[in-house]
Amino acid sequence: MKHRALFPTCPDGEFFGRVAEIDSILRRAASEERPAPSILLFGGRWTGKTEILRRVFHNLFWGQARVVPVYYQFKGYGTVEDFSEDYLKEVLKQYLAFRMREPKFVRDGISLDKIEKLLVDNDMYDLADIAALHREARKAGDASAALKNAMHAPAAITRLSGIPVYMVLDDIDLAEYQGPSGRSAAVARELISSLSSSDFSFVAAASSKRVLEGNVFGSVEAMELTGLDEELSASMMTDLCRQYNVESDTEMLRLAAFRLDGNPMYLKSLVWAAAKSGLKLKTLKDFADLYTQELFDGNIGFALRAAMGLKSINDLRVLHACSVAAAPVSDEELMERFRFSPVEMREILGSLSEAGLVEVNLGSVKWSGDSTVKDFVYFIYETRVKARSADEVRTYLAREVLKQGFDFKGSRINVRLSSEASEIVKSFNNQKVLKVLFKNQAFLSKFKNGSYKVSADRREDEELELPQVVGCFDTARLESGEAGPPILVAHGFQNGRYDSGSEVVWIVTVKDSLSPVNLGDVDNFLRRSQILRENFRAARVVRWMVGRDGFTSEAQKKMEAEGVHSSDAVQLKIIKEGLADSDGAARMRAAEKIVPVKEFEVVIPSATKAELVAARAVEEIGTEMGFDDVAIGQIKAALVEACINGFEHSRNKAAKVFLRFVSSVDRLTIYVQNGGVDFDRPGAPAISEPSEGLPRKRGWGFELMRGLMDEVKMEKVRGGAKIVLVKYLVKKGDSRNGQQEI
Repeated sequence: MKHRALFPTCPDGEFFGRVAEIDSILRRAASEERPAPSILLFGGRWTGKTEILRRVFHNLFWGQARVVPVYYQFKGYGTVEDFSEDYLKEVLKQYLAFRMREPKFVRDGISLDKIEKLLVDNDMYDLADIAALHREARKAGDASAALKNAMHAPAAITRLSGIPVYMVLDDIDLAEYQGPSGRSAAVARELISSLSSSDFSFVAAASSKRVLEGNVFGSVEAMELTGLDEELSASMMTDLCRQYNVESDTEMLRLAAFRLDGNPMYLKSLVWAAAKSGLKLKTLKDFADLYTQELFDGNIGFALRAAMGLKSINDLRVLHACSVAAAPVSDEELMERFRFSPVEMREILGSLSEAGLVEVNLGSVKWSGDSTVKDFVYFIYETRVKARSADEVRTYLAREVLKQGFDFKGSRINVRLSSEASEIVKSFNNQKVLKVLFKNQAFLSKFKNGSYKVSADRREDEELELPQVVGCFDTARLESGEAGPPILVAHGFQNGRYDSGSEVVWIVTVKDSLSPVNLGDVDNFLRRSQILRENFRAARVVRWMVGRDGFTSEAQKKMEAEGVHSSDAVQLKIIKEGLADSDGAARMRAAEKIVPVKEFEVVIPSATKAELVAARAVEEIGTEMGFDDVAIGQIKAALVEACINGFEHSRNKAAKVFLRFVSSVDRLTIYVQNGGVDFDRPGAPAISEPSEGLPRKRGWGFELMRGLMDEVKMEKVRGGAKIVLVKYLVKKGDSRNGQQEI
């Protein structure tokens, strides 16, 4: 692409999930409102801030004529004069590049004298005067005048040219470190003064929103950039593994994404390391080996070492102390602990703050690194300060740090199951569900070969009336030091009566590991529940255990005797589906069997007829579920339309659409997620676009999908949008699926 020559960006095939942020910034930058709203994009290191800003700049440079984009990345300079000249050169030459449509001016190094000559040659005499003022200030040794002239150049250009300058400022929090100590504060003050101007707008990236505190920029929107969410992270790693021929396991990639906080740089480095070394990402051991290798000797370790730039062993000692502290520490405490003078402490904290490793605020020092940085700090501290060997520290990290995160004995962290249980409890609102869904032993006795046979007399399939939950919270505060999985407490009322006699408390815990709930787990839950119930005065307490991999026979007997509800992952999914709509319980009662919940994931690239791959996949799934030919045809048509819609609304030529098929109790649910902006919204005006000689009407995609499916809705997600398509296996009042009621 022609705009690739402006600034380096990562390949489109390796860019995931930030299109929504880019689109939001572009809309504000090119809006008719003047001045346009300014934005501070803040987030941890390597979460993609620079990539977003450069792509914003490229889009503004090539895609519009309303504002003049200028990109500047703050770096270290020896003198304030050098910084002023560099800043002014970038502003003037990028203005020239945009007005003259000469991208080489952006990427080439041009002297200020040459820029001044180009301005004169193109009859831009007023702008040439800005360069001349800088030359005169330097000749007179007036650093303050040179700085003021440079910082206010965007506002001056906006006034003189009549075209607003839009500043794209990267690493703006480093502005206070431009120039030698004692004079760098002047740079920050002058920058704040210039950004407060109403003549131009900006988008700036920083490690935190601390730069907004105490400063007056006018109207500035703070936009936080966190790691990619679990779905996008796993999809990204899956796609990269395919590109680099790395054997992988989807669940293992989810675990890796969770452990690495969805940080794009870490995720990419791990896959690259696997490809380079010929290793796999299929097991926990694979991840442990690759992670520690990358942390100590690979790209992650190299990048962290360069970015941290620790100047002394004292910097390392202070940083380690902050990383292991459970709460922010005071600078006085650190001075007393390490015997530092106030001057030494200021220099150390200034260096660590500049690197984005700590935040210093009114004498309080707070660790601001992520878990990977914390592991790296531990490694260099143990090897350099305590003189342990790298192999010893690597072994310890593999045993202790990763064990805490992943449980080497075979358990896996899956936040979704715990989150699902929490969401389910919060959605309790006097519904009725089958009791057997809360009795694992009874459920398993009739759940054979993928189906649950309903009893002839239906006594075992009586309904349980759920309470109306009014609030939930976890028990971390009440259970300091307790071992075992977290416990959720939900308060509610039974039968729609708000009196003391109808009050009820549900105490819920989830065991996420692959091993079944055993007798020890049950005893631990019963003991903790007994302690917790003393904090509540409800007339009734209900206890519920959820085990991902079920329960041992001893555990089941104990829970049955104690009256504890029990559900596994399959039951939990069925409960969730039943609570999703008011008629869910009726559908379950009417069905002759309950099928297990199955999930399938497919990622399709932006290629000719790629949506047909998705159509073939859903045809196989629909056939297995028992949909007839009419219903399958409707599902395929709706899915193809959703995929095309997803590609068209992704502003990335290498766009991908992520599909998740969930076959459950009585329906097929399809999630279609893109990495771009909103899909066609219902009621959107049609836009004619030529397609094979015929006008193609867009904007009617939702109407088409709604006519084919039972439910269609759109959800906003981080990094894009998601369409949810639902088709019921047996529709209310129908003798066959796929037929509309008459």
